[in-house]
Amino acid sequence: MEKFQIVAKTLAGLEEILAKEIETLGGVNIVVGTRMVSFVGDKELLYKANLWLRTALRVLKPIERFQAADPDELYNCVKAIDWSKYVAEGQTIAIDNTIFSENFRNSRYAIYRTKDAICDWFVEHGMKRPKVAVASADVQLNLHIADTAEAQENGGKSECQISLDSSGEPLYKRGYKEQLTDAPISEVLAAGILLKAGWDGERDLFDPMCGSGTFLIEAALIATNTPAGLYRKGFGFQRWTVGNMAYDEEMWQNLYDDDSQEREFKFHIFGADVSKVAIEATRENVRAAGLSKYITLEVRDFEETKSAPQSEYVQQLKAEGQEAPALMLIANPPYGKRLFTDVPTFYRMVGSVLKKQFQGADAWLISSEEKVTVKDPRTGLKTEAEPFDFIGLKPSIKLSLNNGGIDCQLRKYELFSGKFEDFRADGNALQKKSADDAETSKFEHKYPKKSEGKKFEGKKFDGKKSDDRDRKPRRTKDSGTERAYKVNKDGSIEAAAKGAKSADKEKKPFDRSRKPADRKPFGKEGKSFGKGDKSFGKEGKPFGKEGKPFGKEGKPFGKDAKRKGDKNEEGRTFTKRAPREFDPNRSMFGDDFDMSKHVLDFSNPEK
Repeated sequence: MEKFQIVAKTLAGLEEILAKEIETLGGVNIVVGTRMVSFVGDKELLYKANLWLRTALRVLKPIERFQAADPDELYNCVKAIDWSKYVAEGQTIAIDNTIFSENFRNSRYAIYRTKDAICDWFVEHGMKRPKVAVASADVQLNLHIADTAEAQENGGKSECQISLDSSGEPLYKRGYKEQLTDAPISEVLAAGILLKAGWDGERDLFDPMCGSGTFLIEAALIATNTPAGLYRKGFGFQRWTVGNMAYDEEMWQNLYDDDSQEREFKFHIFGADVSKVAIEATRENVRAAGLSKYITLEVRDFEETKSAPQSEYVQQLKAEGQEAPALMLIANPPYGKRLFTDVPTFYRMVGSVLKKQFQGADAWLISSEEKVTVKDPRTGLKTEAEPFDFIGLKPSIKLSLNNGGIDCQLRKYELFSGKFEDFRADGNALQKKSADDAETSKFEHKYPKKSEGKKFEGKKFDGKKSDDRDRKPRRTKDSGTERAYKVNKDGSIEAAAKGAKSADKEKKPFDRSRKPADRKPFGKEGKSFGKGDKSFGKEGKPFGKEGKPFGKEGKPFGKDAKRKGDKNEEGRTFTKRAPREFDPNRSMFGDDFDMSKHVLDFSNPEK
């Protein structure tokens, strides 16, 4: 069977997990990129990738790659493709795009030009032009444009690739969710977190804030090795009718009906939520997936948790004196973005309950990296902190992820009794590697080289001082105070000796012997505030005895100089006005105010 390149798209941070899944399915020449993994396989592997991959968003089959500098050149390159190999006459098409290019800043216009090129090709070959469908198109295409270093060297062009989308609707739409709650986590992200945490179905699992049950159902699918796409109504490749990629129904049916890889799940999965509505929604979704016997649900506030749940199999192992595997706790708590919550109080409670009630368990939590502002009620000071900062526990693993456009972190907490110093003193250590640690990756990593853009043609800075380059002076401790000259008493200017201190710096800031040179701005004999100057008070003092301008006996704000009760020249007494009470019926304007004289008449053009 013919082999070709296949590209699986995913979320940032899940590339390594996706590469391992592809290797398990039989993919070869696996290359990890940015939010994608490419590999080589045949049509059967293309079908299996859509059915089994848990961390893939779409599975693409590239059909053409070229370089273009503008939308017109894009049109010509797309029109040069033989579209009879991929689209049958009368079929509908839809075009998705991913564009990172300075040459194509209007992504919608790029799609229009691509659509026009395909339709014009059919018209020029005497065939009925395909229609563009908003949803459920017969053939869905993907246009990827990026500025790479290789393409930019070729006349500043961009790298373009057109692919057939074999998935149709995104693969995170599993098909088992009949009810949704507010701010649900993506199925692809939930599966990726479980696989990063090393979940394989060989222990109990508990989600205390289950919402619509995404973590619970994905965990059950992994534990029983059930295909992720088993509940979907269809895939994009099932509508391909022409060329070598035409849909093979017999091949697909054999893959879909094969249940030989399913395995027994002896442990159990527990879910709880404070919302009764959320638990009812989860129960409907679990029932639709046929996983009710593996999942137990309960309406319960996490703060009221008194002990960690245990399955009958774990209890049996302990009764027989065998060591039972540690419970895995996994949760997506609210972090004040899409669901309102008092972040500091809530996360302190989470940390306290984890420390007291789940000793010996492994807790994996995902939360936002964005800081929240917290006000100290005692001092009134405001500080910023991440939600995780309020848990008060030391994480062993920190991984960056993105949940619905929000930058998040996935953290692991190994819960033990006592302090961390005592835990380490007993010879224990935290496990600081996830299931997909990049240091142990055996796959090839390749990321597109971005173009450098316009190069700087000016003089480069070589680390040495240069007199011919305008540069902002560097401020030092003495900058702005040292002078290369000094002013003599007679007003003449004299250059200061090299290395000598400034003349201004040698003088004291309040030296009474210093007098202005030939200037008498205030007072008698040029003295602004001196003895014998009668401009302010007795003997030139602005606020002295028997020379006080305000209040009783010249005291502005002191004893026997209270403002209340003092009289002005007219004999009126100043009294503090009482606060005015709010009257809802009081008019904003006076009683004689005519509103009609102050309203613009837009119907009269002269006005």
